[in-house]
Amino acid sequence: MKKFALTFAALLSVGFVSNASADLTDTQKFSANVAVTMSVTAPADAVLTHDETHTNQAFTAQPWNVIGNSQTGVSVSFATDGPFVNTTDPTFKRDAKLGLSINSQTGPGSFTISQGTAQTDYANSVNIATVSAVSDGVSNATLDLSVEFITGTFGTFAAGTYETVVTGTITAL
Repeated sequence: MKKFALTFAALLSVGFVSNASADLTDTQKFSANVAVTMSVTAPADAVLTHDETHTNQAFTAQPWNVIGNSQTGVSVSFATDGPFVNTTDPTFKRDAKLGLSINSQTGPGSFTISQGTAQTDYANSVNIATVSAVSDGVSNATLDLSVEFITGTFGTFAAGTYETVVTGTITAL
């Protein structure tokens, strides 16, 4: 009987020791929180010299970078602050024409042009021109903005620098 009790006690202590070392693995979770990010970035200011003809003066297409990681997509618009205005005599104005196209895009979503062209008509109080695009999900794009100075008849407006400002605005859908 003593032999059995001693053997039983030895088995109990071996079993107890093996239970103490049973936790040989564990886990840890790593999480990265990504906020909704939307941005529209303009290139440097653009300048041209009029060629002194009756032809509209087209600026080189300007690449605007657009980032939108909203799963429902984004809307981006580009609007003039008015027609081209002479910086020394604002009574002299020329209309501005905008065009928008997709240069490139990446992501699971895609951009489409919703309003491809627009033009001011200051003589009829249409002082804002707006073009726009939308995405249907997470996407980055380079959108080319085309701007034209509408000449009309050369020589019917004063010499000088004419300016308009285009503002890009992005919103989540």
